[in-house]
Amino acid sequence: MCCDRPEGVAGFEGTDVFSAVKRTNHRLIKMSLELGIEVEHPVILNVPLFRFESSVELSHLEQNLNAYPYKTYHEKTRDISLFSSVNIFSEIEAAARDIVRLCRDDGLRYRDVAVLARNLANYEKQIEVIFADYEIPYFIDQKVEISNHPLVRMLLSMLDIFIENWSYEAVFCYLKTGLTGIKQSCIDKLENYVLACGIRGSRWTNGQDWTMSPGLIPEERNTEASRRGLEEINWVRAAVTGPLLKFRRQTKGRRKATEFCGALYNFLCELGVPASIETMVKQFKNSGQLNLANEASQVWNIVMEVFDQMVEVMGDETFGLERFANILKIGLSEYKLGLIPAALDQVLVGSVERSKSHEVKALYILGTNDGVFPATTAEEGILSDLDKETLNKAGLELASDTRGKTFDEQYLVYRALTTAGNYLRLSWPIADHEGRTLRPSLIIARLRKLFPAITEASNILKPESDQAEMELVSGKAPAFRQMVAAFRQKAEGKKLWPLWPEVYRWFAGQEGWKLKCEFVRAAFQYKNLSLPVSKAKITALYGDTVYSSVSRLERFSSCPFAYFVQYGLGAKERKTYRLNPPDTGTFMHAVIERFSGEVVRENLSWRNFEREWCDAKVGEIMQEMLDKMQGSGLSASKRYTTLTLRLKRVIARAVWLIAEHIRRSSFDPIGYELDFSDSGQFPPMIIELESREKIHLTGRIDRVDALRKAEGTYLRIIDYKSGSKDFKLSDVFYGLQLQLITYLDVLWQNGGPNITPPVLPGGVLYFRIDDPMVKKQGKISEAEIELAIMKALKMKGLLLADVQLVKAMDSRIDGASLIVPARINKGEVLGKSSAASLEQFRLLRSHVSKLLRRLCSEIMLGNTAIKPYRKKTVTFCNYCSFPAVCQFDTAREENTYKTIYERKDEEVWVLLAESSEEKEGESHGEN
Repeated sequence: MCCDRPEGVAGFEGTDVFSAVKRTNHRLIKMSLELGIEVEHPVILNVPLFRFESSVELSHLEQNLNAYPYKTYHEKTRDISLFSSVNIFSEIEAAARDIVRLCRDDGLRYRDVAVLARNLANYEKQIEVIFADYEIPYFIDQKVEISNHPLVRMLLSMLDIFIENWSYEAVFCYLKTGLTGIKQSCIDKLENYVLACGIRGSRWTNGQDWTMSPGLIPEERNTEASRRGLEEINWVRAAVTGPLLKFRRQTKGRRKATEFCGALYNFLCELGVPASIETMVKQFKNSGQLNLANEASQVWNIVMEVFDQMVEVMGDETFGLERFANILKIGLSEYKLGLIPAALDQVLVGSVERSKSHEVKALYILGTNDGVFPATTAEEGILSDLDKETLNKAGLELASDTRGKTFDEQYLVYRALTTAGNYLRLSWPIADHEGRTLRPSLIIARLRKLFPAITEASNILKPESDQAEMELVSGKAPAFRQMVAAFRQKAEGKKLWPLWPEVYRWFAGQEGWKLKCEFVRAAFQYKNLSLPVSKAKITALYGDTVYSSVSRLERFSSCPFAYFVQYGLGAKERKTYRLNPPDTGTFMHAVIERFSGEVVRENLSWRNFEREWCDAKVGEIMQEMLDKMQGSGLSASKRYTTLTLRLKRVIARAVWLIAEHIRRSSFDPIGYELDFSDSGQFPPMIIELESREKIHLTGRIDRVDALRKAEGTYLRIIDYKSGSKDFKLSDVFYGLQLQLITYLDVLWQNGGPNITPPVLPGGVLYFRIDDPMVKKQGKISEAEIELAIMKALKMKGLLLADVQLVKAMDSRIDGASLIVPARINKGEVLGKSSAASLEQFRLLRSHVSKLLRRLCSEIMLGNTAIKPYRKKTVTFCNYCSFPAVCQFDTAREENTYKTIYERKDEEVWVLLAESSEEKEGESHGEN
């Protein structure tokens, strides 16, 4: 036992640094006297202590650390040093460099070095990474929790599957342990399917094959590929559930511990877990990971021991699965693995309060921050210090009070600082991982008083000398990393020390580092640019006959690289069973489409059906759609089904509003969901490029209305949107909104059934499907509410600038229209309206046609530029699913936005007119 002087049975007060040791000594002497055992005289060691015979500084520290008054050591210290670092990572890295220096220059062995920390948990993982990087062999002296071992996680998550009714988390925690015998690729496919379909609970165990289509709105197409995929999913599901259900049949109801443990053991053997553990141990041993091999072999024995203890202790008591699982969790949580050092020559890493090592020559104490080393005293607890003192006097000894804990902590500090025989270094970070400021410990202030000329260093400021830079060259991997950082700083215009080109030449001459040096050169020359794709690859990606759509071209205009990733490479986001706004919009769109079809089939008119019939029909269609899903998609979740049915009011209002619009206008719907494609009502729009390649544009028009007059048929294109979609002429000019004008162009070119030529543009409009909030003070009548809703849901778009045509769209217009973006002032004059003349429509049509041709040309030329648009504060990156792929970063010189300036309508018309005149001038020049 280590203390300053022993105390007899009388006179011990427990009020100094060695109170814990003296308390133990006091109890031993007392017990010896009571038993009549002779107590020998204590041995007093000479000062200075023999272990400090090679270091006067460490001897001075031991003698004066807790001495009052104390003596000071005025010479510059060599054996004791302090180090302040920017953060924990750089603190550990600096310690690793110093350890390498001691072993390289001073002849120490790794076994002569120890690293201690008061809060080892904050340092452990980073020490593992950094010491491995510096090729320092180490052993972390601590007990390891077994709760994260695959075998333990497998057992507990398997029981959680039944307790939590086959929850996603429990099932895939069980499968991802790697001990189930199922291939990881099969588990990944199963997980994607389960996430997309929202499978949980009885769907795992009802015995019926899974036939659900991923997605909230299932596709009606059933391809051969999807059928084979479902077969594989069902096969994997059977392989997963088979052993689990067998175990559950054996443990149903109340059972004895013997039955539970026996069933668990049989379950593990059926899956081949013992053989898997043996294979795991062999692999770890062959790869030199002896600690992991030791851990794996111990865990199996611990699990079997827990089973034996449960059987012995619980006997014939019966209980349910949940209680058994809780008992098993408690039993396994009590075990920790004590690891044995795998080698002799390695650095010992431990905690201040636990580690008792061999003779240590050099000691590094990390994290000597205020409140950490020494640790702050905990609160009193349930019993106060006075209560403990009273009970102690009564002969009932309890844990130390707060005063005793303070002295215990001071003893830990003393023991830590006086362990090393040759070299001691204390370090601390000035900030934690979140950037919060940390202060050095009071021990640092004490050392500065004892050693006014103590050696101090820091990495807070960058090194400013060749010698300081040379210290960074301590290990191959760290030196290579520092070299790359130095070259990066040079690229940013900072100073490069002559050392680093020499380091590069050395690495470039080493066989194992040549390739890495080439990668570094390539990295510095790298530009975050996406080069054009070759013609052969474009053909392989898009096929000989290229099909596209207007919405896809809008995406290309927004960012060519995003288009390439999504439609060229076919990248998709992982589907999850979640009701998102796009899914809601798709469902509402489908209901309106079916309602429109019902109106046609029943030979009804939008102008005469009743609202009650409208509401009932919408509800009927929604129920039919949910029933047709047969438990998949939205109908797979009662919650989502309920939320969907709540949309009935929104959809019914939208349908009734469509009817109200038609009743107020002279336009009649002549087509719904008009498809222009190879198999549609209209042929695809074929865009022929200068290279003679042809692009087939396909699409679907939600609704087309027509008004027949003597001069021709006026068409109105309606596109349903569930979000807030505004029509902006500026966006059309830049190619961000091409759909409506292109749809109009398709009908303008092809005409069609029920369309009497000549075809004239009446308007292009977005119809918003929503449930707006009406805000108004005071009482408001039902009629006023309906008018307010109609105003909030007014269509947006572009109309033909014709007063009579506007009146034909809204026969009740009085000033500003409630249904179209137009206003008629006194004198039958068109006021502030989103309208264009026939000539302007032709200009717009021509401009969009040129845009489509240009965009198609760029696609076929392989343009995959990383060029998202930015409009004011909004960028396309806000809506993109692939930012991790493109790595777009405005800090890089080559990464810039395609800036789009908001232009007024008048500016756009002027630009379109100028562009048209230039084209005509070029045509005349050619002639």
